[in-house]
Amino acid sequence: MPPLDKQAHFWAGMAIAATVTLYTGFPLLGLIVAVVAAALKEIFDSLGYGTPDKWDFVATVLGAMAVLPLLFL
Repeated sequence: MPPLDKQAHFWAGMAIAATVTLYTGFPLLGLIVAVVAAALKEIFDSLGYGTPDKWDFVATVLGAMAVLPLLFL
């Protein structure tokens, strides 16, 4: 089981991508917004406001990518 922090990043990425996709109708835009949010979060952390971790970024992006197959159900 992944650490709780990575699980939170995964679900956050999924929530961002799903919400943007729901309101815009463009899944790729949802993915892009989630990836940008993940990158900005890690940049913010690297400025001394948190603990930067590339795996947090990866977990968030994986969560965002998990939304895409759901569109074909």
